[in-house]
Amino acid sequence: MKTFVPIKSPQLLVRPIDDQHVFVVNCAYPNSLRILSRAQSDILAAIDNQTSIVALSEKFGIATDVVEEFLNLLARTEIIRFDQQFSVPRKPASPKSLNFWIHTTNRCNLTCSYCYISTLNTTPGMSEATRQQLLSKMIETVRKRGLTSIKLRLAGGEPLSQFKAWKTFIPQAKRTLKDIGCQLECSFITNLTILTNEIVAFSKEYGISYGISLDGLDVDHDNTRTFKSGAGSFSIIDRNLRTLLAHHIPVSTNTVVTNSNLAGLPRLTRYLIDLDVPFRYSIVKGEAIDTDMLDQYLSESYDLMKDAIGQGWRFSQRHQFCDLKPSELGFQTCASGFSGGAIYVDGSVNYCHVHFGDESQVSYSLFATDMDLVDMIQQGSHYEDMKSQDCQSCRYRSVCNSGCPVYRVNGKDPQCSLYHRFIPLIYELQARERLKLLQDCRMIA
Repeated sequence: MKTFVPIKSPQLLVRPIDDQHVFVVNCAYPNSLRILSRAQSDILAAIDNQTSIVALSEKFGIATDVVEEFLNLLARTEIIRFDQQFSVPRKPASPKSLNFWIHTTNRCNLTCSYCYISTLNTTPGMSEATRQQLLSKMIETVRKRGLTSIKLRLAGGEPLSQFKAWKTFIPQAKRTLKDIGCQLECSFITNLTILTNEIVAFSKEYGISYGISLDGLDVDHDNTRTFKSGAGSFSIIDRNLRTLLAHHIPVSTNTVVTNSNLAGLPRLTRYLIDLDVPFRYSIVKGEAIDTDMLDQYLSESYDLMKDAIGQGWRFSQRHQFCDLKPSELGFQTCASGFSGGAIYVDGSVNYCHVHFGDESQVSYSLFATDMDLVDMIQQGSHYEDMKSQDCQSCRYRSVCNSGCPVYRVNGKDPQCSLYHRFIPLIYELQARERLKLLQDCRMIA
């Protein structure tokens, strides 16, 4: 093997962390990030896809066996290979799990200024007959496809206004699917203005998680997410969020970043770090945003995260930016069109929840008895493969997957240039977290 020639991945990102350490990551291979010493990074830099292991050892005056061991370590996650057969994330032949956004109701107790649901407040909640047909279709699909898990994200409207109906359905569905070897996971995608002791107790018993919409602190949130009376909702959400955390109920927040809440982003970041709650920042779709302000306040927010990493905060487990998947990577942005979609209150299966009420989209009904759920996904509308040539040749194509398929412009995410600036920073923060953990372990040892 000593005569083998190491080949560097064409998708490598290499950046310094400090004076002594460098990180390297193959942006097309999951969980490939590694911390290198400066001496190790010099060896990596010297790989020109022509020089053999023996020649590299002679160049650096290092024993061949030592260089070979180091290169074998890098080869485990395809930082290098000894041939040109670098792998990329590929779509499996068939899904082993399903993930559905469930539109539980059109009713909502807030009047958010940017709500995209065109049918909001036009009909009440999903009927019992539709829920039971959903369960029947899940059973049929699990048995036919050998699925091991299904996730339902219960949204709306405001799903917690429908709690009593789903309180009956969830235990029934969990038991039924468990009996045929499939785990059911449920979460509420909620504005969290409704929370009772009964809901908390049920969530703990059945492992319910929460995704919470949070636009900022106090006035930044209250400017856009108000009750019908005009009163703001932040103080209620803050109280209910802390209640969920106190009961160790899994919870994460999602913030849609717009011009109206940009300036408050660093303050919100500090709040979320202090609560130690996972959070996601998503750039608003379908409207212009001030790019200079976005860069400024995002940079300030990431500076706060960098400081928190030094105090032991787990960045990689607590923050996501838009649809980026820097560690696990992926063959497409989300489950839509392959292993998931959105189910409307009337039982129609759509590509995405933003299509609810859009009659131009191809959808199928849960009551179409000749198709299982995977059939409906596969035969419905498809957007996921509409990617530009630039995206298909980009180093970060497996990290961003061209962004949300529904909102791409000419086959790419409108925030493409922003991603090119912040993806390396996100990897750097992951590397700083990794280095901090390594240093802490050495101190303990």
